[in-house]
Amino acid sequence: MNPRNAITFLRSPTGVLLAFVVLLIGAIIFVKGFYDPNKDRPKPVAAPTPAEKTNKTSQIMQTIQREFVPFKPPHGTPPTMRTQSDGRQPQDINDAFTPISLYAEPPATELERKPLGKFYAPFGRLIPCELIVTIDSSSIQTPIIGLITEDIYHDGRLIIPAGTEVHGTAQADRKRERIASNGGWTLVWQTGEELHLDGIALDREKNPSGDGWGITDGSAGLRGQVLKTDNLAELKLFAATFLSGAASALTVNQQTIYGSQLVPTLQNAPLKGAQDVLGTYAQQILDTIQRDGFYVRVTAGKEFYLYVTQTIDKSDAVVGGTRLIVTEPTNQPPTTVVPLLSHRNNP
Repeated sequence: MNPRNAITFLRSPTGVLLAFVVLLIGAIIFVKGFYDPNKDRPKPVAAPTPAEKTNKTSQIMQTIQREFVPFKPPHGTPPTMRTQSDGRQPQDINDAFTPISLYAEPPATELERKPLGKFYAPFGRLIPCELIVTIDSSSIQTPIIGLITEDIYHDGRLIIPAGTEVHGTAQADRKRERIASNGGWTLVWQTGEELHLDGIALDREKNPSGDGWGITDGSAGLRGQVLKTDNLAELKLFAATFLSGAASALTVNQQTIYGSQLVPTLQNAPLKGAQDVLGTYAQQILDTIQRDGFYVRVTAGKEFYLYVTQTIDKSDAVVGGTRLIVTEPTNQPPTTVVPLLSHRNNP
């Protein structure tokens, strides 16, 4: 085989594969020449000397048994703790400490409640009333004062006579444009008795034809007349908004890398000021319309129902029922009031 044929054979796929195998075998033999066969062998452990054997302590399993003493509680009641004021030291541990005792309250078999009086009316009575003062929703603390127009009977007994006063507090109902009142009410008899009740004010509307009742009869709240605080508020809002927009349209702007910017000229200065002032004024008018734009007024003579949400017990009506009685016992000595002396020297 001449050198030309050898080079041609090595360039062929068979020659290339043969040359790769020969080089791989040579590399493995070369790496094996640097490998130490004693490297991975475990080192022999030296046998312990007799001195080391004597120093080691062997573990011995031991079991300890103790006698179980059952707990025997005393049959008698132990004496209470004696303090140092007795003049002697306690002789026994039972004399110094009292055992912890747990007290379980027996469950109540029957709910304790106040006995119902002879003159009473059950839950859900509709008491017809009539306003004697005009009320409106401009103030949240507007009082509702009325008179009961019909006698209230139950089981053949007169519970609330006609002419009894009813007192409540008005609440604005902006969603339905009415005056609502739900919560505490006070009935005042002509003889002076007072009674607290929980109830809801309901509208009382008769049919305009004079036969039967209207469609809103018994609905929540007192229906009245809606009044505006300022009839020109919407017109002022429109004018302020229009002028603010006109001032904004007359200003001259220029495009910059930061967007549209106002050109600082003498013409734009008053227009920009007018635009800001008119915009602020328009926002104030809008806030006033939303907050105090209108209120509801119910005139005197309006009829309504007082729907009572509790049992009416006439025995709870007492003279001076709304008087707040505060009794706070105190053990402090009375305070001596010393008059202040003037800084001037009296002769």
